[in-house]
Amino acid sequence: MAGNEQIAAEVAGNPRGIGYVGLAYAEANGVKVVSIDRALPEASSVNDGSYPYARPTFYYTNGEPTGIVAEFLAFTLSPEGQKIAAQVGFVPVAP
Repeated sequence: MAGNEQIAAEVAGNPRGIGYVGLAYAEANGVKVVSIDRALPEASSVNDGSYPYARPTFYYTNGEPTGIVAEFLAFTLSPEGQKIAAQVGFVPVAP
């Protein structure tokens, strides 16, 4: 499938469907989340490592970031940026 949205829609429309999507799509209508080793995918279980099927998001730059790129990175890692990340379904960076 092309991406998370398409996978979530397909799984929601198929009672036997199984798929893997990012946490932001786990609450799509018709999608049920299953636990792994009794851990559900949520911020606390991702940050403490008890949910084993999670992946980090990385930023890559060509050298040390400067200017607007450094400002953007600083904003995304700030409390305000992390609040936005959580609102759109990403797990905030653990303090």
